Amino acid sequence: MKNPLGQAPSRRLLCPRERVEKDKDGKVTTISGQIHHIINSSYIISDAEDERSNHLHSLLLCNQKEGGEDNILHCWVCRVRIKDNTYYFCSYCKDDYHDECVRSPSVFHCSDHPKHPLQLLWFPGSLQEHQRKCCSCISARGNMFYYCSICDFMIHHACARNPTPLTIDNPKRHKHTLHYFPRKSGLVCDVCALVDDSSYLYICLPCDFAVHKRCVHLPYVIKVSRHGHRLTFTPKLIFKELTKTDCGVCHAKINENYGAYRCKVGCVYTVHSRCAMQSDVCDGVELEGEPEETYENINTKMFELIRGGIMQHLTHPGHELRIEQKFHDESKHCQACRLTTYDECDVYRCLQCEDFILHKSCAYMPRIKQFMLHVHPLFLEHMYTTDWFRCRKCHRYSCGFAYACGRRGWCHSHFSWILDTLCASICEPFNHHSHPHPLFITCGEDESKICSICQSAERQPLNCVKCDFVLCFHCATLPHKARYAHDEHLLIFSYEEDGNYEFYMCEICEEDVNPKNGLYACSECEVRLHIECLLGKDPYITPGSYLGGITNVLPNTCSTRPICKTCKRRCLYKIKIKSSTRGGPFCSVDCYERW
Repeated sequence: MKNPLGQAPSRRLLCPRERVEKDKDGKVTTISGQIHHIINSSYIISDAEDERSNHLHSLLLCNQKEGGEDNILHCWVCRVRIKDNTYYFCSYCKDDYHDECVRSPSVFHCSDHPKHPLQLLWFPGSLQEHQRKCCSCISARGNMFYYCSICDFMIHHACARNPTPLTIDNPKRHKHTLHYFPRKSGLVCDVCALVDDSSYLYICLPCDFAVHKRCVHLPYVIKVSRHGHRLTFTPKLIFKELTKTDCGVCHAKINENYGAYRCKVGCVYTVHSRCAMQSDVCDGVELEGEPEETYENINTKMFELIRGGIMQHLTHPGHELRIEQKFHDESKHCQACRLTTYDECDVYRCLQCEDFILHKSCAYMPRIKQFMLHVHPLFLEHMYTTDWFRCRKCHRYSCGFAYACGRRGWCHSHFSWILDTLCASICEPFNHHSHPHPLFITCGEDESKICSICQSAERQPLNCVKCDFVLCFHCATLPHKARYAHDEHLLIFSYEEDGNYEFYMCEICEEDVNPKNGLYACSECEVRLHIECLLGKDPYITPGSYLGGITNVLPNTCSTRPICKTCKRRCLYKIKIKSSTRGGPFCSVDCYERW
């Protein structure tokens, strides 16, 4: 709800959208193969090149209510959230604007680029097509910016109105005064060890020291998601064994002559400055002088050992669990990971309700876990035993326990940072039985690779630093052993990377099985099965579960398989889903969701 300040519309100011429409058929310029429109008209009506506009776009000066979470506004020009109490609202195009975005002159003299005046341009494409980055903030947000065609210099108008300091005194970064160098160069930054001409430098000539503008104020003490201790910035490494100075994130060699972050406690753990500042590695908060984050008011253990072999678990209050060694019952599922007990293993079983079972490893899971791809701690939640969720990394649906980010905002969203217990338990180095080398996550936060097994493109998968093997979380969490009803032996998951292999026939669907895409096999009985044919499409959704309380998950054990209401094929998997509102049956959660 808009809250005008009670004054007449600001008719002397031209709406930015109308200003763009006014000039977009005029002069254009080409930058990196893309057409950009030159904005020549003034933001003041009386100064416009012509008076043919009747100015239907009336700008209203509005007041934003403080503290209203439902009143989040974003400026149409720069696409940045409006945090000021006052802003402009166009009654015609229904857009909101910062005051400084409305009042952007067509030509601007900026201290960040003192040699030439800058021309205001508008890029008509989407943000995905717009790859140009501001030389000041190093981001590509918004469609309007200032540009110098002589020097190929680009800067957002908001950055242009907040000029870069010509000198900086930062004794912790460098002992001398640093001077701004507003010119593209091929100099290596002494902090991040990169050559990036899109970011201008601060330099110290007597010391031959150069640092990117974005690197001048990097924090000195940080906490990263890949290591248990805090890291401290060091301008040069002094390790005696330089063979151990591989980056803990990208696992590439670290040049000891440039800055990096190393473990504050003394572990041989070091990270490139650029890798440490990835949003999935560190939140960029300065922790120098700050106390270590603790959770004293939270019970970090989910269980309490009472006496020999007996425990109480927070997920099953009021009942006691007793350990049973070498437990084997294929009809029982672990409440946490939802896997069955195919092989003989140690479990904790409820003394009163025998269906409640936890693998010993699942029972000992911590309540708080630091996952290597998220900067905030994840908290164990067990509410999904009567509901369901979708894991962020393996993309499977589950009704078991989950680790979720406890921070409010984007991370707290139901489908954002939530992991099943299997994905949350993966850490570096990860050893998988299908590959001889340890696996790491070396991809950047927006980088994807093709999984060597399922051939799907996955963002930030596990990969081998010695060869080209890539493993997505979906394949990494497949059970090593599984039971087939018509074989007395356990089937083993295998993957054949060598090209000299033969195709087999799946005994369930009677179609070809490609060993390169993974399979379950029994070497003694020569049984070969597709992964999905054996485990089903939703292996962590078990019979007896409830999806949202009104949808039942039933076993699909009839000799005549029902036909799915969505895909119109027979339900071949171990479960079928029926809903009191949507009917059914459905062969998978995907089919249930699509209906």
